[in-house]
Amino acid sequence: MKHSFEVKLAAVNHYLAGHAGIISTAKLFQLSHTSLSHWINLFLLHGPRALDCRHKRSYSPEDKLCVVLYALGHSESLPRVAARFNIPSHNTVKNWIKGYRKSGNEAFIRCRKEKSMTRSDDTHENEANMTPEEMKNELRYLRAENAYLKAMQEHLLEKKRQELEKNESHPEPEVRTLPV
Repeated sequence: MKHSFEVKLAAVNHYLAGHAGIISTAKLFQLSHTSLSHWINLFLLHGPRALDCRHKRSYSPEDKLCVVLYALGHSESLPRVAARFNIPSHNTVKNWIKGYRKSGNEAFIRCRKEKSMTRSDDTHENEANMTPEEMKNELRYLRAENAYLKAMQEHLLEKKRQELEKNESHPEPEVRTLPV
């Protein structure tokens, strides 16, 4: 069930004001305590705007990979990781991790690739009937695609390394840990 921004904010404020614990607050507002915990984490990390989920969000392959690498490299729960990156549902992160474990970086690049790099199947109905010139063009295309994917992977890994170094040199402020 979707809850309005006002209900989410009221429940979070009720809990943070110390009026009741998570379970009591959740019962009072007729919510699940896991949803309330997630909203509290979102609120503490990103402010009240994070509770307003009226717009469908899309994430770049780079963003998805960054979230997955963070989740796999840290011992935080998936709801906490989702809150840290302002992702409305921890199931989104769970699905990204599942895709990453199954297909690696390709799981995230595939969407972009389908839009920008796909070649129509009817171009070459049967590879056995390709001329030498068509084979050379296909090989050139596949090499370019491979180089792009390798460069993308290296760029993402370097970006992640820099973020980790930055986080190690600037410790995060302590945030109240919530039961999930």
